Amino acid sequence: MPIVNVDAKSLEWCTYLFLSQDKNGIEEWHNVVNDPSKFDIHLDNQTKFNLPSRLIAKVFLFRWIYRGPAFAYSRDPDFMVVSKSQKFWQDVIDQYYSKYKDLYATHMKYLQEVNATGKLRSPLGRSYQFKKYPKNGGMEYSEYEITNYPNQGLGADVMAVARVSTAARFAKYNLRSKLISTIHDSISSDSPDDEVSTVKEIFLDVFKDLPQNITKAYGIDWNLPMLGEVSVGPNLKDLEEVS
Repeated sequence: MPIVNVDAKSLEWCTYLFLSQDKNGIEEWHNVVNDPSKFDIHLDNQTKFNLPSRLIAKVFLFRWIYRGPAFAYSRDPDFMVVSKSQKFWQDVIDQYYSKYKDLYATHMKYLQEVNATGKLRSPLGRSYQFKKYPKNGGMEYSEYEITNYPNQGLGADVMAVARVSTAARFAKYNLRSKLISTIHDSISSDSPDDEVSTVKEIFLDVFKDLPQNITKAYGIDWNLPMLGEVSVGPNLKDLEEVS
């Protein structure tokens, strides 16, 4: 029995765009959703910031949104082949912040709030209590935790809505397919051969309808489109994306 899997495309980037309402990032995201063959965020950043490959630009972006420091990039073997210079990586970090100014402002707001209160509350109601760690001879909050937790929590809330919507549609159409796994940004089902096409369409529709369903579930205006990427295979290791 084949496995049909759907991944939320660039979930952590999309959720941080929602949290920050970054104008430049949201415009880019709409371009990706409207025609991914014509616009690639990571290729665009590779070109703008003179990085050696799309992969480096992609990995950098997903570390950068959690305040990865220049020192870490300069000592990471995957990035040392580009440069071992902290100054080089700090320049790249600053260029990204210059481009995504609203996301930078959100980082600063989170850091200020936690330094003042030790707490954060997400737009969907999650509460976070932070603790300090020994650093530089004193005690400090972790910038990684402060910028990471609200976004990871929001991603979990988004995927919870997607799972409920998927289960409801499976029940509506009385499918024999079974939901078997959810891992971070993915949902998987065991599906008989004659239901694979139907499940694929359901997964795509779930993500197409996800913004309005998030709005219904949490009473917020989710103003970003969502994309699901569907793959099929005999197991989770050997999945192939389907168009």
